[in-house]
Amino acid sequence: MVRALIASLATVALAAEPSKNIVELAESVPALSTLVSAVVAGDLADTLSSPGPFTVFAPTNDAFGALPSGTLDSLMKPENKEQLVDILTYHVLAGQVLSTDLDTFQRVPTVEGKEVLVFSDAKNGVRVSPDGQDFKTVSGADNLASNGVAHIIDGVLLPPADALPNIVELAQTVDDLSTLVKAVIAGDLTDTLSGKGTFTVFAPTNEAFAALPAGTVESLLKPENKDELVDILTYHVLPEEVLSTSVVDKTYSKKTVEGKSVQIKSSQHGFSVGSRDAVESDFFAVAKADNVASNGIVHVIDGVLLPPLPNIVELAESVADLSTLVAAVVAGDLADTLSGKGPFTVFAPTNDAFGALPAGTLDTLMKPENKGQLVDILTFHVVPQKAFAKDLDLFQALTTVEGKPLHVQKWGGVVKVGASLTSADLKTVTGADNEASNGVVHVIDGVLLPPVEIVV
Repeated sequence: MVRALIASLATVALAAEPSKNIVELAESVPALSTLVSAVVAGDLADTLSSPGPFTVFAPTNDAFGALPSGTLDSLMKPENKEQLVDILTYHVLAGQVLSTDLDTFQRVPTVEGKEVLVFSDAKNGVRVSPDGQDFKTVSGADNLASNGVAHIIDGVLLPPADALPNIVELAQTVDDLSTLVKAVIAGDLTDTLSGKGTFTVFAPTNEAFAALPAGTVESLLKPENKDELVDILTYHVLPEEVLSTSVVDKTYSKKTVEGKSVQIKSSQHGFSVGSRDAVESDFFAVAKADNVASNGIVHVIDGVLLPPLPNIVELAESVADLSTLVAAVVAGDLADTLSGKGPFTVFAPTNDAFGALPAGTLDTLMKPENKGQLVDILTFHVVPQKAFAKDLDLFQALTTVEGKPLHVQKWGGVVKVGASLTSADLKTVTGADNEASNGVVHVIDGVLLPPVEIVV
């Protein structure tokens, strides 16, 4: 019967320009008679009959009846009028908000003053909650009045006694996130994650941290490793609010506060997250989703996300002293190749190395008409395999992408490379073993020039 009345009301309200204000609309629905009595007892009838506009989440009689025994009778007493008004105005928004105006998630200030959380998705419909835990469902949406709209709900919203905790405070209340809290403190991220936000945090459990290789957590918590710790922690943070219900049957790529992207996906197996380059087996399941804080959303996950290595071009771009090399790679149209799968080993000349070339040489090489010569020189610095310093022999020749051999000398822990093993041709590796996702970069102090073939 109640559902029929609600459906009838919605049909009448939407059929023509509404003539009834919100109070009159509620009075016409028997299933809202308790709400009407409460509005009268709270002296709110005139307010909700005024021009507004308002949006009212209207609890049914059954919703009021589900309150603890005696609660409603107590609220209706004159001496408790102030408490009644607080509850009723917590159901009222200033302005008209239709269900079609809603995003997946929003925090909306009520007339009472505190925020109510409004969720909307295809699976659950429209739901409202004071805290992201206690949900009331909209059973009849978009009932238009002359001064706003009423959405009928199946429960009474009680204003939260305290403001929602921020992300750090929320994590501190969960025993199984104590390692994460300790890491956030060690990384000096407490103020950031307690701040205004908004954020989405994928929060690894204590077991997730414990599953890292032995000694990893202890090492990361040391002051000298703070930068690495911050990179890992901020790779778990998005600069926006993302609910599990907003990720439907597909994979999304989202940029993290750390700078690189994570993959978020929803499937029949649930909600999960992985690094930018993760394969199916490398995704971590979200064990507890959509925990709402005052400044964002927390999803508890069963693994620790590690930022993917940059590719060779990204790695070079992050080093100021390799900016000339990056400009040359772009001029030679080699950026896509050196960002590709590889693997490659790149001997990377510094800016000073390029600067030591004869005057005018670099400017000439960078001209479009000399692109072929530039590419020959650059690819002479690239070997189509991944070779760390420890993998190199005392003396060996590596075949370069350019095609000619690059000679290697390793002596006393110092690696030198050149077109030949003569001293004039050898350049010293000053920064070895910079690992990339598609290879390794060794920084060198000179530009390697391919040997010129002498035609007899």
